Amino acid sequence: MIATEKLAEQANLHVQNETGWDRLKAIFETDEFSSISPELDNVLSAGAAGLFAGMFIGGIPASKIEYEDFINRNKAATFENHFEAKSKMQFSVTKAMAQGGWRVGWRLALFTGTFTFFTTAVATYRNKSSVFEYSAGGLLAGSTYKLPMGPKAMISGGLAGAAMGTVAGVLTVGIMKLSGTTAEDLRYWKKGWKEAVNRYEVIQKEFVLVV
Repeated sequence: MIATEKLAEQANLHVQNETGWDRLKAIFETDEFSSISPELDNVLSAGAAGLFAGMFIGGIPASKIEYEDFINRNKAATFENHFEAKSKMQFSVTKAMAQGGWRVGWRLALFTGTFTFFTTAVATYRNKSSVFEYSAGGLLAGSTYKLPMGPKAMISGGLAGAAMGTVAGVLTVGIMKLSGTTAEDLRYWKKGWKEAVNRYEVIQKEFVLVV
């Protein structure tokens, strides 16, 4: 309880002495343990989650389509044995899964990473969260996602992203208000928690070396 109150006091004192640019620059700085900031960690985690989800979403349908196409293409084909046919089919299906997964995965990673970075950067600079940055972040991320498809696709993607961002913003800000939590509270709690974890890991390593 005492440690919690001390961390809250340090957070309040730090908030009074920093500017928006100070908070924004701190996102790209490492701490004394050479760890990236919690904000940047969240962005990378969101991008990685988007990549894996996209690989699954794009890979499964692509593999099913290739499986059916392979059978249709090779109805009249002759193979030396059953194992050769099975091996070639497995190679084609795996290749299609990888290509389909990557096609969707990198775009979804770009979408989630861009959205998370924008909302995090704006909220960090302003030191508070609102629905605005979620809507704007969704607009930017949706447009970026559809970038290879041309201007019309970018507009539709941006509008869809803005709609999803607005919903996410309403839910996030609503939960924060109901719980009485602010963006600055979350930011400093995350930073304090990460520092505590890093210190614990260092102490644990030193203890192992001593033993």
